[in-house]
Amino acid sequence: MGALVWGVALSVTGLPVLAKILAKLKLLYTDIGKTAMSAALANEISSWVGLTVMISLGNNARKAPWALMSTIGFIVFCVFVITPSIIWTIRRTLKEGYYSEETICVILTSVLACGLATDLFGTNSMIGAFVFGLMIPNGLLGPRFLEVLKGFVEDVLMPVFFTASGFRTNFGTLTSYSSWFLVAAVIAVACLSKVVSTLVVAFFHGMPLREGVALGVLMNTKGILALIAINTGRDRALLEDKAFTVIFIAILVMTMATQPIMSLLYKPKKSFLPNKHRAIQRLKQDAELRILACVHEAHSVAGIVNLLEASNPSRRSPIIVFSLHLIQLTGHTTALLIVHGPNQTTSQSDQGQVNHQILKAFEQFEEEHGGVLVHPLTAMSPYTTMHEDICNIAEDKRVTLIILPYHKRQTIHNNMEELNHAYKDVNDNVLVNSPCSVGILVDRGFGKSAAVAEDSGAESIERHISMLFIGGADDREALCYARRMAGHPNVTLTVVRFVESKTEVDLRLSDLIEDETGKVSMEAMDAQVEIRLDESFISEFRHRTAGDKSIMYFEKAVRNGAETIETIKSMCQGFDLFIVGRGMGMSSPLTAGIDEWSEGSELGAIGNLLVASEFSSTVSILVVQQFAGARAAGEGLTNPWPSESHFEPFAKHRDMGNVY
Repeated sequence: MGALVWGVALSVTGLPVLAKILAKLKLLYTDIGKTAMSAALANEISSWVGLTVMISLGNNARKAPWALMSTIGFIVFCVFVITPSIIWTIRRTLKEGYYSEETICVILTSVLACGLATDLFGTNSMIGAFVFGLMIPNGLLGPRFLEVLKGFVEDVLMPVFFTASGFRTNFGTLTSYSSWFLVAAVIAVACLSKVVSTLVVAFFHGMPLREGVALGVLMNTKGILALIAINTGRDRALLEDKAFTVIFIAILVMTMATQPIMSLLYKPKKSFLPNKHRAIQRLKQDAELRILACVHEAHSVAGIVNLLEASNPSRRSPIIVFSLHLIQLTGHTTALLIVHGPNQTTSQSDQGQVNHQILKAFEQFEEEHGGVLVHPLTAMSPYTTMHEDICNIAEDKRVTLIILPYHKRQTIHNNMEELNHAYKDVNDNVLVNSPCSVGILVDRGFGKSAAVAEDSGAESIERHISMLFIGGADDREALCYARRMAGHPNVTLTVVRFVESKTEVDLRLSDLIEDETGKVSMEAMDAQVEIRLDESFISEFRHRTAGDKSIMYFEKAVRNGAETIETIKSMCQGFDLFIVGRGMGMSSPLTAGIDEWSEGSELGAIGNLLVASEFSSTVSILVVQQFAGARAAGEGLTNPWPSESHFEPFAKHRDMGNVY
């Protein structure tokens, strides 16, 4: 029977430990990570079966059939009797979204009872507790149950178990070179057998050699089940001290080596999947707009929800919203992505209540608008890697626009108060690494206006939006988004374009020509391309919106940054929202000197100017940055609009009076 213990302990893959390693390597949501987790799950289930058989045969070979049949009968009893009873008990005792302490006590007592039952049947108490845990429906009691037990289990029971396993390890049995050679041989054979068997399966499924080797290395991860197997074998005299020590060392080395080997062996290339919808400017007519709305705290939800509502969702041109609640994790806790299902309960902790408020706000938004579909998500990770989760989700969900809250909020004295400087770091990192366009919302009451209208009994509220156009890819993307919003029956759009005279443009371009050779520099060529794109874009925009009374277009002639500032100051009143481009990579005399108002690169020159206290404290601001890949690929050089009828679906929504 000792051979069975060896087989179970060295063949099992620890699913929880593997999840932590994959999360640290940022591979948890990649193809290889998903494959590894699925394989580890199947492996761990079969290992529990092997552990049950091992314990049954180890106790008494003659009574093994009775022990196995009893355990199987117990599992059937749990499925058809205990599970329905748990569901009935939980739903009956549920009061205002909270579970009573009596329910928790009943559940904990049931765990002990199930463990005692399987121990009496001749297997092991851990098997009964494990089976009972599987019977608890996901989402009904899980969060509350974890909240009660997590600290005690992680801080008391687990350290005691690991310490006890360490005390049972007798290094005195490994005194000769042959003993340590046996340890090395066991590790080599166990690792190579996993890698080779995984490579064979990978070959038949057409996986690349590199991924097959990496998957084999990941399968060598061991967890608590391996320790349970060798401790159980030691308790039943199936293992001697030397064998226990050899397997213990092998488990430790194999698990410790997995992460550093994977770090060297498998470094996934960061490449974006083919996706033409990474920028709003490239969307075709009637195409759905996929938005990733990120939220740190509950107070920023209202502004983002109202921005989404003003984005003109309809059944013909729907908006798919992935609401992402960002939660900081500290210490060594593993990063985690939670996909919320319908009617899923949350924890009773303060963070759980914030999450519940955010979920309810987006659920209500979805219920009130037929052209909206919301997928609620929660990402738990440290601030240093939070941007990676945001970008990975945006890539996986084929998002067109990421909306982030500004890292400051307005106080009652109309000053901007910093919430958390780490929020700014997250925003900056997303702006640099984003796989799509990004918008940063500075909410100065855009979320309150709807609440005021609701309290006054008004069915809808008029929103006056202004788009400030100076030039460049970011401004063109911002204007595309503003045009979509203008299709809403209760939204009016004022586009203000700041222009300089043709003479000044020619002089500026001539200054960029190299004096020595007379050749046009790359900077001058890029500037000329951007000017042509802006002219073509604005010309097409004016032509297609000429008959739309909800859109007003003005041009303001300015010569420098000072005149731009004065013009913006004079028009700060009367609008609910300013939409501007971030303007990165653009050099224009119209913004010269405005950078002095800047407190960082998060909002760009115009965005930081509008946030300053010298300007209106009641107008919200949306700063848009177009996906860098769209600019690098030169998209829109010949046709700034993706189709001949880019505006028609939005205009028709207004004409038909359809508001969803």
